[in-house]
Amino acid sequence: MLAVHGRWKIKVFNNVLIQWFADSWNEEAIIKHVKEFKRAAAPLLGKKWAIISVFEHWELGVPAIESHVSEACEWFKLNGCVKDCHVYTSSASKGMQLEKMIPSSTAGYERRVFENLDGAITWLDDEGFHVNEAEVRTEHKLFHKDAA
Repeated sequence: MLAVHGRWKIKVFNNVLIQWFADSWNEEAIIKHVKEFKRAAAPLLGKKWAIISVFEHWELGVPAIESHVSEACEWFKLNGCVKDCHVYTSSASKGMQLEKMIPSSTAGYERRVFENLDGAITWLDDEGFHVNEAEVRTEHKLFHKDAA
């Protein structure tokens, strides 16, 4: 087995799971991430919840990650995730790989792409999913400081 290549951080704020991604990803990274994601999401199961995924420092992944991501998406949709935000500045390559792996909006599940974290937080707040913005911004700054 290869070493994990790719970094992430997962935090839960009320009924919103926020995850930050950095670097390029191999299959070992996504396998480990999915395990951590499911463990972090456990307190949200049985409720309606939302996800914010911040891809600002993500550098794509090898094709082997795609089936794992698709399976994880099906899992979270079946387990109460109703809103899904992706945050990244416009990038054809990121958009192409993410669109290939991540489900489109369907009845009971809505996904949107934002160019900044503020947009995602505002939309979720309007949809009834509230987070402590100061806490989220602190975590965001810490992750991006480490990712830079």
